[in-house]
Amino acid sequence: MIIVWGPHDDPPAARILELLRGGGIDVVHLDDSVLDGLRYDVTLGSGPGGWLEVDGREIRLAAIEGIYLRPGPQRTPAARTAAACLLAVASSIDAVVINRPAAGRSNLAKPYQLAAINAAGFAVPPTIVTTDPAAARAFLARHGRIVYKSISGVRSIVATLDAAGAERLSGVSTGPVQLQRWIDGIDVRVHVVGTGWFATAIESGAADYRYAAEGGHEVKIVATDIDGEIGRRLVDLAASMGLLVAGIDLRLTPDDEWYCFEVNPSPGFTFYEEATGQPIAAAIADLLQSRTG
Repeated sequence: MIIVWGPHDDPPAARILELLRGGGIDVVHLDDSVLDGLRYDVTLGSGPGGWLEVDGREIRLAAIEGIYLRPGPQRTPAARTAAACLLAVASSIDAVVINRPAAGRSNLAKPYQLAAINAAGFAVPPTIVTTDPAAARAFLARHGRIVYKSISGVRSIVATLDAAGAERLSGVSTGPVQLQRWIDGIDVRVHVVGTGWFATAIESGAADYRYAAEGGHEVKIVATDIDGEIGRRLVDLAASMGLLVAGIDLRLTPDDEWYCFEVNPSPGFTFYEEATGQPIAAAIADLLQSRTG
């Protein structure tokens, strides 16, 4: 049995459910909306035991062979308590879990994650985290064009700044901001799935191609190939963070140098799959079933 935990309107969760159901797999959807009244009796430890009831069906934890995690925010105390219990189960159950909760911790602090990426041998842009406007302006003067973004794991829009906007850096005094040197090149998103990967090239005039349309920019997304050595290093990077599946953001410069910006532990892969036809969901579904074969 496989559990898919996520909102019914979440595209990645919906796609995984569709594939598993279409393949005749015994799969149960744990929608966030049911957590408030979820019935369960769970014993935690080295190997969690007990049961939970979903849609009137009692599910023994011992029968679970795979879990796909895409939970949303929980809005009531009962739902938060249930989610905390289920996350504890996902942390220690003997099953294929994509991904275990602890594996995403590095994404909660972008500077920490950058250090881990760099330690794995990938170039990262010159970076500072500061609340000092003078330091921020000096960083801008040194690099000419910079990128600013949130330092947390909460999704935010990436934006750029050049000398003409230097006065805006006065605002960094209100809270820490991560600044990076702008890197010229082509964006490449690599989805690591187990020991394999899918590489996608993105060309856009927008600083953040995810929001290109909002700024009137076009975006071109195509499947691409990357060198096998780079792919294997990305697999190793994901594995070093405990991730079976990851969305890794890179940029290839005109001088053929790779920069790595971020490792996403819960990637919205459907955006790329729909544009390229790459079978990312199928690979994830196969990985979830790897204990059943």
